[in-house]
Formats: sequence, C-alpha cells, structure tokens
Amino acid sequence: MWEAVLTRRLYETCVRFSPRCLLHGFPQPVKESPMTRDEINKEIEVLTAEIRTLSYSSTKEAAEKILHLQRRRRELRAQLEAAES
Repeated sequence: MWEAVLTRRLYETCVRFSPRCLLHGFPQPVKESPMTRDEINKEIEVLTAEIRTLSYSSTKEAAEKILHLQRRRRELRAQLEAAES
C-alpha cells in the first residue's frame, strides 16, 4: 500500500493520522512553473466552493479542513496581490 501513488486527499489524511507518514513522509510535488493569474483565481474559486460545502458539517475534521483551505486561499490572494503591485 505504501508504494502506491497517493492522491492529494489521501496523502493529507495519511500525514495527519499515520505515524509512518509522519516519521518517513512522502516527497512533495515539485511545482513546474509559477501559477498564472487565471490559475490562481480558479484555485481560489475552487477553495471557496469547498469551504462553503464543508461549512455545512459540524465535525472537527471539517473545521480543521476549513482552516487549512482558508489558509491556502489567503496565501493565493497574497500571491495575487504581490503580482499586481
């Protein structure tokens, strides 16, 4: 199982809960090139939609995921603002 390629969501779950993943980790994907403004805007839209969907859940996991997504959205907005200035 550990040799299989992990999807992003499975990877995030694995890192959060598995001692083996925490100990050994998995390589992070390498970004080939910087994101374009359109890609950043699209990613922000996707994150916003996922945050909205998760907001209907009252589980601790959903709250943690929302915080993670909001942090990522703030990072992307900061990148967008930095590129415009």
